[in-house]
Amino acid sequence: MQNPLVRVPAALPAVQRANALRRRLQATLGSFDVLSWPGVRYGDDPAQVLRIWELNDLGPRDGWPAVLLIHGGGWVEGDLSDFEALAPSFARRGIVAAAMNYRLAPTHRWPAALQDAHAALDRLLGAQVDPRRVAVWGHSAGGHLALMLALQRPQDLRGVVAMGAPTDLPLLWQHERPAGAGPGLQAVFDRDQLEAASPLALRPADPPPMLLVHGDADPVVPVGHARALQARWPGRATLIEIPDGDHGIRWPLRPALRARRQALDWIQERLEPAGRGSKWKIRRKGRR
Repeated sequence: MQNPLVRVPAALPAVQRANALRRRLQATLGSFDVLSWPGVRYGDDPAQVLRIWELNDLGPRDGWPAVLLIHGGGWVEGDLSDFEALAPSFARRGIVAAAMNYRLAPTHRWPAALQDAHAALDRLLGAQVDPRRVAVWGHSAGGHLALMLALQRPQDLRGVVAMGAPTDLPLLWQHERPAGAGPGLQAVFDRDQLEAASPLALRPADPPPMLLVHGDADPVVPVGHARALQARWPGRATLIEIPDGDHGIRWPLRPALRARRQALDWIQERLEPAGRGSKWKIRRKGRR
């Protein structure tokens, strides 16, 4: 089955292996003094699992701020390993990073993935983090889930970053059908679910700050999805458009890297992590 929201086609296993190798190398180089806990359960299904990264330091009195990371893959594939390279970057900034897996369609159709996002957020809020400083980040289908979560639970989140995220599922349904994209959204949603499952249709009284990152040449989810949500919430949603940008937010290289750094900085500003803790102060004192 071809799926329009899967970033790397299954016909290109060499590309998938190269991406996995790159992520592992970046994760190894970037994980100095970062602790990681794989296999943290948030439900009974084998897919309901988190991996958590934390700075190897004494935490603030109220707990670290935290970000929940949600992978893409068209709701039918993908894995939390997509964040192996990114998650340590949060930890080094004093932000706990929790990447989640979730139940996938077509075995588990909508709203299973959204239910899992809520359950994973509850698990994170119950951990030793500061529940007043939590954000969510996702790409593609994960960005859609991140926006749904943030707009349904604005009281629990300081902000949301959504990259290449669909916001209007009826429009996406119309967009994918002429392209001959196979079952596509039909593998995940019933048609009468599309409107309610669209971030653009949600109307919270006080939505959290949103950062939308989108390539203006995205052939999978047109940039109009991000523009429409930014227009809906002009005071709460900020849009970074990448000229000639792709769906994966990886090309063109320099603008894509700059947008990712801006998103990291944006999360840091919202969560206001503390500086290095007592362990680092003791080390400096010992050198005098």
